[in-house]
Amino acid sequence: MENIKDKLIIFLEFFTLLFSYEYIYKGKLTIYAINPFFGSLLIGLFFAYKYKDKLKDLTKSKKVLVILFTIFMLVGEVVDATGDLINIVRIKYILITILKSVGYYYIFTKNLKFVDYIIMKKTRFKEHKNKLIKKYINSLEKYPFKTSFITFFLVCTIFMIVFYPIVLSPDPAFQIKMYYNVPTKYIYWVIQRDPSVNMTNHHPILQTYMLGWCLDLGRMILNDNFGLFIYTFIQSIMTSLCAASTIKFLKKHGVSSNYMFILMIIYSLVPMFGFYSVSAVKDTYYTIFFIYFILISYDYVKDKNISWIKTIELLIVSIFLCLFRQNGIYIIMIFMPMLAFYSLKNIIKFTFVFFTVIIAMWGFNNVLIPYLGVSDGSIREALSVPFQQTARLVKYHKDIISEEDLEVIDKILTVDTLADRYEPILSDKVKNEFNKNATREDLSNYFKVWFKYLLKEPACYINATLNNTSGYFYPYKLRWYFYHNYDTRVTVGEKSVNYHYNKLGIIRDILSTYAIIYPYIPVIGLLSNIGFGLFSVMYLIADLIDKNKKRFILVLIPLIISILVCLVGPANTYFRYAMPYLFVLPTLEILFKKENEV
Repeated sequence: MENIKDKLIIFLEFFTLLFSYEYIYKGKLTIYAINPFFGSLLIGLFFAYKYKDKLKDLTKSKKVLVILFTIFMLVGEVVDATGDLINIVRIKYILITILKSVGYYYIFTKNLKFVDYIIMKKTRFKEHKNKLIKKYINSLEKYPFKTSFITFFLVCTIFMIVFYPIVLSPDPAFQIKMYYNVPTKYIYWVIQRDPSVNMTNHHPILQTYMLGWCLDLGRMILNDNFGLFIYTFIQSIMTSLCAASTIKFLKKHGVSSNYMFILMIIYSLVPMFGFYSVSAVKDTYYTIFFIYFILISYDYVKDKNISWIKTIELLIVSIFLCLFRQNGIYIIMIFMPMLAFYSLKNIIKFTFVFFTVIIAMWGFNNVLIPYLGVSDGSIREALSVPFQQTARLVKYHKDIISEEDLEVIDKILTVDTLADRYEPILSDKVKNEFNKNATREDLSNYFKVWFKYLLKEPACYINATLNNTSGYFYPYKLRWYFYHNYDTRVTVGEKSVNYHYNKLGIIRDILSTYAIIYPYIPVIGLLSNIGFGLFSVMYLIADLIDKNKKRFILVLIPLIISILVCLVGPANTYFRYAMPYLFVLPTLEILFKKENEV
């Protein structure tokens, strides 16, 4: 009887992995063979069966994880395949839902048991026979900061040479145009503060000026390309300093040099680190300061006796965190009071940091930006969720909307083309028709209508949100991208920039091909998987609860806030938005493994 049950479970596990909702919905059999999460689950199952006699039962917190992961997979899969969550309980889908629920339950139970076995097992590293590796690890042990800085900067140097002078994506290309006061699409989305100034605060103006200043300096010394390279060089230095700081931090907290070596391998071989070190997107600097912020917060949680020097360091990092992305202020406003509550004896220091950051950012946004004539970003950037819900409502349920309500919506979003502009995974086309001249009264009336139909068609609103967010909790959803193409936006038109790549196209193609392939490699490819990032954060929380290290959950709060910000953002599975928590997770996983061993 036991043998029959085991065979039935194995059948359900493989049925779950191989048979999708898409087969019934589209008549197409979807096999996730090239998906890294699929491969990782299979590998986990293999080892779970191999070591089943050594695996322990899951704790209550891990059992909760199994249930949550199962729900995330079912919801993500049905939304990804059909676009409508209700299909999960419809008659023709109900059997597959039941079978896959049981299948995922066993798959995650066994995978988590194996992960627990690996995490709890005392890692005993063999002495490396290779003399170079042994010498390098010894160097990491003695000089963690210097060794790791030199290592990662050499990696950055390869990218700096191959992608000289810089990797420009659309956003920084537009920022350069704004610096030289060339009108861009962003100025047409807002009411200009000063008609003679074509810059907006849609992108952080500090970084916009940094790009422009480097270009100006390069022109004075040599040419435009050299100016862009100056920016790349400075950013690569900052990225290398940040990577070296994480290695030094591990050493400070007693982590084995072998784990430091593993983290250096990740930094050196996982392409997202190298590519974003030479990419001019604002998210690279934001991620750097996010990582510093997490490291300082970790020290606060571990040792409540924090000096004023460390407090000033936290203040500086917090201000730059807010300057390089506007959502940095949400982390400060939510997380800083939590730190103060956790360590009441440091409440004066936290209060000082909190109010200094708030006052500094208020002055920046309400004094400096108006003084420079820079226009504020559009309010539409914060309204992706309700706008997508309204667009889906108009597309699929327009018949239930009264003419009066359509007129109210039209004053905000142009109703005639709204249904055609609706894209389930991206809100840009919907937002692009936002009426920048809409008054507060117009917006107030819009939200009254929005709420009215939330009550009438809640399923429509839920589907709109899930379609625009599923990849943040569903690891099968892959939209991996990195910037490597040559962007011509700055090379044409008014005040053009003489920007061009060098002749190392073959090497650029090799590096780019590797980066394209990387996220599809089982297990190690998960380091760049956005949905798996959430799974990792949740596992860390459960593991900290199990090991009675609950106070360290506080360190994960900024990551959770970042994930929540992604969920109200404009795009589904957008890697740049997930960068901060994906980049810092390897460091935290190593730190928490060390903490849980104590």
